[in-house]
Amino acid sequence: MQITYDIPNFSQGYYQDRRPVRKCARPWAMLQSGGSKKAVILYHGYAGYPGELIRPGIDLYAKGWDVWCPRLPGHGTSGRDFSKTGKDDWLGTAFAAYEYLKERYEEVAVVGHSMGGAVATIVAGRYSTERLVLLAPALLIPSIPVEQVRRWRHFIRRRKVAWQADPAYQFHYEGDPDDDAYLGRQYWSYVYLRQVWQLELLRREAVGAVEALVADTLAISGAKDPVIGEAASLLVTSKPLGTNLHRSIKGGGHYLPYDKDRAAQDEAMEAVVAWLEER
Repeated sequence: MQITYDIPNFSQGYYQDRRPVRKCARPWAMLQSGGSKKAVILYHGYAGYPGELIRPGIDLYAKGWDVWCPRLPGHGTSGRDFSKTGKDDWLGTAFAAYEYLKERYEEVAVVGHSMGGAVATIVAGRYSTERLVLLAPALLIPSIPVEQVRRWRHFIRRRKVAWQADPAYQFHYEGDPDDDAYLGRQYWSYVYLRQVWQLELLRREAVGAVEALVADTLAISGAKDPVIGEAASLLVTSKPLGTNLHRSIKGGGHYLPYDKDRAAQDEAMEAVVAWLEER
């Protein structure tokens, strides 16, 4: 595996983070030494970071793909940075990264996890991509109290919630020992009301893009996912265009690319590779 963190700043023209990017959150690329005509772009989730998607990157790189994972603004730096970003920053960066790859490769496949799945859906619709993989896509999020968030986002910046690190999760990225604890304090210990509303707006846009999606689409859900149920995946795979498949991973939770059930993680990642390799 040849990984580089020296990639373009795709967020030019959008919010520029004030705090340094944590080591685990650096945008990255895995590039074939002899070059490749095909690339995959991976989009991470809400309050997530590029390091979460190292595992699918490793597996796809092993099959000859160049793999790119941009960092969306506000992610992996600080809660204050996060609170200043929104849908336009995230999508603008995602579009810029895709366009950069489209100019350099014959084919660019798209993969997204959670909110990154919603981003990937919008990207695939905008650019008529041929192949798309969605992991626990955030197209339906029953846990969002939409009306409360809509009403209170102007008055409350963030609300404290309980968060505790789970050592059962084993990460694949190159990071610092305190990355998880730091990001937990900055991001996962709070609900950022304005950003949740931005997520809701992004989700709605993604749902609106589904009907016209031409991409052959694999949507993978975790049977034990407490955040996003299989209905979100079925919403996409019931679209009228393209070849579409839903896979439910029996032991899988929400964080499929690094699921603490290693068998579920392996099954999900094997499905991702097979879908992109066989089409």
